[in-house]
Amino acid sequence: MPASTPKTNKNPRKLDKHLTVQAQSMRETLANLRKLIKINGIINSADLNLGSLLNTIMKIAQKVMHAEASTLMLIDTKTNELVFEVARGKKGKNLKENFRLKMGQGIAGWVAQNEKPAVVPDVTADPRFYSVPDQKTGFQTRSIICVPLKVRNKTIGILQAINPVNKNSYSIRDLSIFKAFANQAAVAIENAKVRQYQLEEKRLKNELDIAHKIQVNFLPHTMPKIDSLQCWAKNIPARTVGGDLYDFLLLKNNHLAVLIGDVSGKGIPSALFMVGLITKFRFYAHTSLNPAEIFTRINHALAKESTLGMFATAALLIFDLNNKSLSYSNAGHFPPIIINKNTGFTKQLETKRALPLGIIKDTQYSFQEFKFNPKNIFVMYTDGVTETRSPNNHDFGYHRLVHSIKTCADHNITPKKIVEHLVQSVKDFAGSSEQHDDITVVSIGHI
Repeated sequence: MPASTPKTNKNPRKLDKHLTVQAQSMRETLANLRKLIKINGIINSADLNLGSLLNTIMKIAQKVMHAEASTLMLIDTKTNELVFEVARGKKGKNLKENFRLKMGQGIAGWVAQNEKPAVVPDVTADPRFYSVPDQKTGFQTRSIICVPLKVRNKTIGILQAINPVNKNSYSIRDLSIFKAFANQAAVAIENAKVRQYQLEEKRLKNELDIAHKIQVNFLPHTMPKIDSLQCWAKNIPARTVGGDLYDFLLLKNNHLAVLIGDVSGKGIPSALFMVGLITKFRFYAHTSLNPAEIFTRINHALAKESTLGMFATAALLIFDLNNKSLSYSNAGHFPPIIINKNTGFTKQLETKRALPLGIIKDTQYSFQEFKFNPKNIFVMYTDGVTETRSPNNHDFGYHRLVHSIKTCADHNITPKKIVEHLVQSVKDFAGSSEQHDDITVVSIGHI
């Protein structure tokens, strides 16, 4: 049997051309891989904030795709719209500032909604094309390649290249590198968002720490003791910065002013309002020994200056230590509790309550005068005490407050003992429950 002869290629030119195309394709693939490796290092740089990163991504996208223009849009989860974050090329700035797209609107909206890429060689032949941006900016779109930005299978936006400068239109061959680039960009964007959130959280924590220090510095550091009269207070904010306040002021003619208050809300705004209230109290308390006049002036100033709709409940006692009497005014706060340290009998120091401070600037406040019995100890508190919740969701309440005060009543009872005992009772009642409001207790009496 004759030996078989190997087949030969009857068209060597066709083989050479095929090998040349294959080699060119391999070179392009290698070049693209090098680009992607380089790009990965750039867009994942820890030094880039989100704004800089988005601009960098767009510069690279425009260069990689040899595009006249490029756009990056992220999904606004609140409105479910695509928002132009960066638009590069002619009219890019105008485009960024003036346009949002609904999901499904235009080619970009279709890509975001369907979470699939789109290659459009000729936009005039594609019914999805939305021409309004071109009409508004004067830019002429011919061809588009658009891919979703995905992180963990969730689309966060789209990346789009418009009008190639080295050929007439984009084709399916351009898709692989653009998708690979978009995948890198999406991860980098998500990482930058996390870094931005962490930095913002750190900045906010620093601001809260500063505000907390300011607030702490405005509260009294030492408790005044005049003759046998002892003052004691404890403040436990629910957050780093709270809205509760208290103050003691020694005034002319042997008078002592004791203030407690609770600012609406929590956080930095409450702390600033609280600082403003204490500052005004320390000024106006030296202009009058009448607590109603002091509140009227503080309220007028706060209501005039406040732009945040904030207010504060407050109670003010002014003790006349010469005449053993006190005057009392209330701006929407809980009445002080009086306990007789010999009998344990308790009652509220009632008077007419007016609006909290800072609501209506022309509010007039009233006051009442009482005889100051040396056997009595006064307890003032904020709603963080009575509204403390137990693990089974019960309020501490007024009756538990009174019971706690009575349980430590004896002949050696002091304002300090009452404050410490009441605060511990509240903590024991709360157990593992989260503290939702500031807790402040103030007590004044003879020892």
